[in-house]
Amino acid sequence: MTTANVPWWKHLFSGPIKTRIIAIHAATALVIGLIYSCCMIYILLEAEAQLMTSAMESMLEETVDDDLSNGASPRLDPFSHLYIEHDATYEIPERFRNLPEGYSEYTKDEDLHIFVKTINGKKYIMTRSQDEFENWERQLFFTGLALLSAIVLISLALGLWMARQSFRPLDKLLDETRRLNQALKEGRLDTESFSGQWAQNEIGELAESFRITTARLQRLLLSERQFASEVSHELRTPLTVMSTSIELLEQSGNLDAHQKKIIERAKRTAQRMKELVGVFLNLVRQDTTRTEKIAEIADIIEENEPIWRQEAEARGLILTIERHKTHHAEKYNAILVASVLNNLVFNAIRYTAKGRVGIILGKESFSVTDTGSGISATEKERIFDTGYRGKQGLRQESAGYGLGLSIASRICHILNWKIAMKSREGVGTTFTVTFHQDDGTPS
Repeated sequence: MTTANVPWWKHLFSGPIKTRIIAIHAATALVIGLIYSCCMIYILLEAEAQLMTSAMESMLEETVDDDLSNGASPRLDPFSHLYIEHDATYEIPERFRNLPEGYSEYTKDEDLHIFVKTINGKKYIMTRSQDEFENWERQLFFTGLALLSAIVLISLALGLWMARQSFRPLDKLLDETRRLNQALKEGRLDTESFSGQWAQNEIGELAESFRITTARLQRLLLSERQFASEVSHELRTPLTVMSTSIELLEQSGNLDAHQKKIIERAKRTAQRMKELVGVFLNLVRQDTTRTEKIAEIADIIEENEPIWRQEAEARGLILTIERHKTHHAEKYNAILVASVLNNLVFNAIRYTAKGRVGIILGKESFSVTDTGSGISATEKERIFDTGYRGKQGLRQESAGYGLGLSIASRICHILNWKIAMKSREGVGTTFTVTFHQDDGTPS
């Protein structure tokens, strides 16, 4: 069921806890008020019957004893009438002749209270208009309705006040949590999170637990960054020596074609390792802007296209690159984006025996497709796990160590991108990277 099809009243009991408390408080007051009102109406109707029975019986007996027995006319108020059996002056109307003894109400032609009693063998019927009593009932009803409305409004105000007072420390805790989440998205930890004065209750204990956990995360993050910086420094020095040595060898004039090919391969490998060191350092920092190179995705694809094409042609594959006219033009950390593209493209080339590998760059996403063997349903769930290699990868000696897709997924998370995969065994695989997730969920 979609949100649009959910009844309005269900939103009150499925929204924030504060709103639910206020709604339940007001609903409870309304239900209690309605039950009380129904009880009062029942009591009023019963009291009306008892009161009118007693009053009209007393009035009838007094009229018979004091007036009719002395030959005088009945002294009645304007709302009452008397009918006497076999009396031409006060003859009983046809519509009242079959009424039972005792009190009853008549509502066919007009609203009347009626009391029937036989005295000394003669039947007497006294009627009284209900207009006066109904006006009083109507006033009582509107007064009760106003009081019930006032009770509900007061309950709403009281519930709102209680919810605000009760949830004030929880709101503060939520604000601190949101601030910490934002800091984590930006690759940092706020050391001031969950500090300050907290009440000595469950919320205070929870805040203290969060503060301790945040402090430990801060120490771990600093330690990880320091380790990454030290390792990257230690790796860059020998890589620089390797690159310089390869360049010196390349300048030698007595190299045959085979030796030049080996040197070219070593040069590309050394460059690739230098790029990986930069990728790992950026991943640990979670900094998408601190880099020597910022570029559009189209430019990054164009820069790496010769290497991909050479690798694809060496395996007998066709490489196609399609750019939409309104392709994505925003600039990103070139090292991170190139790492995502290289991992996806080289994986596609490595696991495709024949056919083609395609790259499609659109306005909101880019895709890497292949006509390889595909990925089974059981492998799809673990394809982005660190160190995981599929069955086909295990059969290939140079298939890697299962880090490529994991690294690509982590980079997409840092860039707030979403990476998804569709695959059919025997048909091929498509990896799609969508830019700028709206919900900020991990890839």
